[in-house]
Amino acid sequence: MRSNAPISQAKLMPASGRGNSLELALAVSELRYRRLFETAQDGILILDANSGKIIDVNPFLLDLLDYPFESIIGLQLWEIGLFEDIAANQAAFEKLQTEEYIRYENHPLRTKAGRQIQVEFVSNVYFVGSAKVIQCNIRDISARAEFQAASKSHADTLELAGRARDEMIAVLSHELRTPLAAISSMIDVLDLGHGQVGMPDKKDLPPQFDKSALAFIRRNVQSLVHLVTELLDFTHIANEALGLEFVKVDAHEVIRLALKNLESQQKRTGIGIDLRLEAPRSYIRADADKLEQVLSNLIGNALKFTPKGGKVSITTRNEASGKLVIEVSDTGIGIPADALSRIFSPFEQGDSSIHSRFGGLGLGLSIAHTLTKAHGGTLEVESEGLDKGAKFTARFKIDDSLSGAKTSGGRADIPIA
Repeated sequence: MRSNAPISQAKLMPASGRGNSLELALAVSELRYRRLFETAQDGILILDANSGKIIDVNPFLLDLLDYPFESIIGLQLWEIGLFEDIAANQAAFEKLQTEEYIRYENHPLRTKAGRQIQVEFVSNVYFVGSAKVIQCNIRDISARAEFQAASKSHADTLELAGRARDEMIAVLSHELRTPLAAISSMIDVLDLGHGQVGMPDKKDLPPQFDKSALAFIRRNVQSLVHLVTELLDFTHIANEALGLEFVKVDAHEVIRLALKNLESQQKRTGIGIDLRLEAPRSYIRADADKLEQVLSNLIGNALKFTPKGGKVSITTRNEASGKLVIEVSDTGIGIPADALSRIFSPFEQGDSSIHSRFGGLGLGLSIAHTLTKAHGGTLEVESEGLDKGAKFTARFKIDDSLSGAKTSGGRADIPIA
């Protein structure tokens, strides 16, 4: 580090004692400048205007760049990492010589160790007596650059969230309109056969028509109920208003209940279910209704994305760590590698074609993941890629307390409907 001893007023006075006021003023001015130069909290470089070589540097910049004074004097700007290469430096130097001013708002500067710092670089040409020099002021703006980057990232996040919201609203609108339009149309058709003026009499319709129409309406109403239930569950989860009531439950019984509730979907899709409840210890602390919702979402998801003739497997086992493992795997459409990390995010459906092919809001897995976590468990997903199926693995801590110590196990094969 270079140090400059302060100049005393006595040394500024001629030996004869007859001070030359102009010389004294110049010396005092130089002293003040030197003190500012030494104490400035910005980096300052002084260059020879003809060669561009560094002829002076202040302590702040030496500390910033971690250079000793002796090794920086005589270097060119690009040699201390101010410009990427000689050509860039020469172009900037020529511009500076012509315009006598140059400014860079956000410029990378490398330290001697190679660490990059973002700086604001301002350079001016001026005369010191008859000598022409260049002064470069260098301000460390790393904190400001980081803030700007964070602000941009935040803005990008908001923009992404806005796009996701718009897509979600479009999907929700479609999911609501489709069953409502179907119900409305079927009601109009029913009206045609009930003796209105100018309309055919009910006897003109086949006798099974009313039952099939009611079944059609019922299916669409169930779709709406499922949709609204998912939205309400998601809202409760977002507001952390889960209201879980933990009791000791047999996870095997909850799996059977979930399968019973999904029986019509399983028969309609013609998917075979291989049920292997092989865990000797199947009791856990859980909210039975919410656990059934987790399992229904996982099994229903597997049924939804498995083509007719495929298979869904549900297995349980115990781990030495004291965990009950529940695996739901399928032979369905699989999950792309780039979607695995976000598959549990709200409104996520793997890829953009999923909604048009299968419908849904993409909330089921997000709800299942959050509820599993709320039970102190974990939920993971594996897939080897498109058309190679998927496996979801849930783990819960086993409850071996004496109350309700009954265990269940066994295997059941449910054939393709």
